[in-house]
Amino acid sequence: MVWKIVLTNSAGTQKSEKSFDRPLVRIGRDQGNEIIVNHPRISRLHCSLIRNGDQFLVKDSSRNGVMLQLGSEFKRISGEVAVVPPFRLLLPEWSVEVDWVEQSRHVPPPQPAAEEMQWDQSVIIPAGRLKQRKEAVLVFDLCESSIIASKDDHMAYHLKLRLSQIAEPLLAEHRRRFFKSTGDGFLATFDSCGSALTAATELEERIQQRNKRTHNAPIHYRLALHYGDTWEISAGGEDIHGHDVNVTFRIEGVQERAFRQCRVQFPIRDRILCSDDFLTALQRERGDDAGFKFIGCGSAALKGIDEPVAIHWIATRYSDQDAVRNALP
Repeated sequence: MVWKIVLTNSAGTQKSEKSFDRPLVRIGRDQGNEIIVNHPRISRLHCSLIRNGDQFLVKDSSRNGVMLQLGSEFKRISGEVAVVPPFRLLLPEWSVEVDWVEQSRHVPPPQPAAEEMQWDQSVIIPAGRLKQRKEAVLVFDLCESSIIASKDDHMAYHLKLRLSQIAEPLLAEHRRRFFKSTGDGFLATFDSCGSALTAATELEERIQQRNKRTHNAPIHYRLALHYGDTWEISAGGEDIHGHDVNVTFRIEGVQERAFRQCRVQFPIRDRILCSDDFLTALQRERGDDAGFKFIGCGSAALKGIDEPVAIHWIATRYSDQDAVRNALP
């Protein structure tokens, strides 16, 4: 008995059938997998097909998910689920039909019904049709807003409103391309890293000045900057998504315990952090560090992100200067 696996791309223009006489078959982008699918939305190890005695399992190890057909519907699986061959999976851009058959038996690859192909086309959009950009991503988080709201809903509302009044005109001034509120902060993108950095540091300046002038609760913040690919979503309103958007959100909330060996003691709030990808793109764009101190913190293991991410603390005039001096070589 062997695994018989048929892969079909979402457009129906490519089809491949493979057989494996082994209990474990791995599917992913990495060259060490039994089935290699070279696509940016496929993880290095996307999923595994496992035979354990009389039991068959599918294990999802991906970032973008695996869908299992259940009757006429598809459901995203979580972790490891038991299945009964034959069954069908959906990966980004690919349909995977799986069976467990006698080794000598040869069955031509089944042709999906027309309505199934239409369903595939409506859910898995070919990458060539999506709008992809390489850009700087900025994430802002208003710290401790839940704690403030639990004590005073009115003050929490005031802080969010004041943040919006400060941030939105400033981001527009620096020609942000995309903007989205996240409730306790926002996500914005810029065509250039220089614009993103200037927007971040000027936003810090205006928030700090506001905090000095008011008797109300201060606005505490965490800012993160990253550079990479974003993908446009237009269904239900303009939005963006992608691995590099997720990385930026994870950098925003990172703490020292995420580092195997943290080189510096950076603040837990009132800070600006950036990735090494952002710093590299900024230096390529401007030829220098734009006059700021980028203090290397080390590489952090971020939740849901396959590879460790090198992170820098951007020291500004509002950073704790004793901490900055201790961090600098």
